[in-house]
Amino acid sequence: MAEPEADRPIEAALERLEAIADKLEDPGLDLDDAVRLYEEGLRLYAECTRRLDAADQRITKLADALAQQGKRQPT
Repeated sequence: MAEPEADRPIEAALERLEAIADKLEDPGLDLDDAVRLYEEGLRLYAECTRRLDAADQRITKLADALAQQGKRQPT
């Protein structure tokens, strides 16, 4: 059973995505297995993209808050 995406470290998702990419390069891979792996890879890619975008937004908000704090402090 797969871990819920919120519980899985992003590094684990990226490692699985890399393993899928390696398997898909195997010319002897059965078509059904290739399609299943491709679908899993797309889900992982979407998960990683969402999580990275969310992290980027959090960092941007923190940087903006820090910049605003710096503007309010007397020099």
